[in-house]
Amino acid sequence: MSDDTLSIITDYVSIDSNEPLTKALHILKEQEREVLVFEQGDVFLGYLTKRYITLQSKIQSDAKASSLIKRVPTVHKDTSNDAIARAILSEKIFSVPVEENGKVIGVIRDIDLLRSSEEIFGSKKVKEAMTHNPITVTEDTSVARFIAVSRTNNISRTPVVDSSNKLVGIVSPHDTSTLILSESPGQTTGDRKSTQQDILSVGVKEIMTSNVVTCKENDFLIEAINLLYNANHKALIVIDKDNHPIGILTTSDLLESVSIPPQTEGYYFRVLGDVDDTDMEQVIEMGVELVKKFADIIGNSGQMFIHAKVFPKRKFRGFVLYQTRVRISTDKGKTYVARSDGYGIFSAYAVALDRIEREIVSERELELDRRHSGSVRYILEEIDEL
Repeated sequence: MSDDTLSIITDYVSIDSNEPLTKALHILKEQEREVLVFEQGDVFLGYLTKRYITLQSKIQSDAKASSLIKRVPTVHKDTSNDAIARAILSEKIFSVPVEENGKVIGVIRDIDLLRSSEEIFGSKKVKEAMTHNPITVTEDTSVARFIAVSRTNNISRTPVVDSSNKLVGIVSPHDTSTLILSESPGQTTGDRKSTQQDILSVGVKEIMTSNVVTCKENDFLIEAINLLYNANHKALIVIDKDNHPIGILTTSDLLESVSIPPQTEGYYFRVLGDVDDTDMEQVIEMGVELVKKFADIIGNSGQMFIHAKVFPKRKFRGFVLYQTRVRISTDKGKTYVARSDGYGIFSAYAVALDRIEREIVSERELELDRRHSGSVRYILEEIDEL
């Protein structure tokens, strides 16, 4: 870790493990992303996050802060930036605790890590890292429908558009947290269910953020990172000249570039989430086959991230349901993203890879059409190759 990285260690909000959970809830209502829980003053136990608490169907009124902690890794002052980025991505957290001599001395936030890694992004532009053609919802889309769209596509932030496809807001499943957390932690399961039903029936315009931070596809990534920092946001919506959303750029997308070890050549593969060790080799090999097949189109080096999430209670013929998200960024400035679900990791993953393959083939055909449309020479060259 460089001296510059040491300077980005920041303070954190904490609570003792024996404190009531209601105190932590009060802290989280103040827009804190996580609260660190300690035992006996300095023994770090884990995080309390707003997202995890809102997933609970019932919270006992006498519950202690230690009852709902999320175990997370710690890093040290000499941990490299790429290793810190991998820890944040793997655990899906916004910051990672820094430990020295067995005690937590601070945290490193994702956005601060990005700002200290600006040399990685160089003169790259937003269009080289953003996810193109983002999934959108309208202002009147119900919260229930929006959550279903988020789950199906494994996305956490969605642009909201009006009838003319103009950007009017951004919404995240976490935006329901404030409403849910406003209820008493001691409510019964039935009361909580009733509250959630009321929330699910309203349109997303009731919970969306209207003041959206945007950028253009030809803006430099460094400028985009500064926008994220100043706005304290996790995502930027990329718009065209008519205020139509054409892409989305998240801190997680940017952290993927930081997480690659130095001197990595060729393609770097990273599998995140619920993939068994016994399946890991085949998952990576399937990705290798794809990038090799289209190396002449997408480039000979880049990065491929495979995110997998399992739903163990949902089964079909002995296979559990998986959601996968595959993201490929190449040295030619190309980015491909596909999502899918299926029963069994390989079923879901194969569909995502197929979607990326179709996108690459379609992109190549469009490029050839653009360059050679109506060209007799092109047609003769095609016949000659046959």
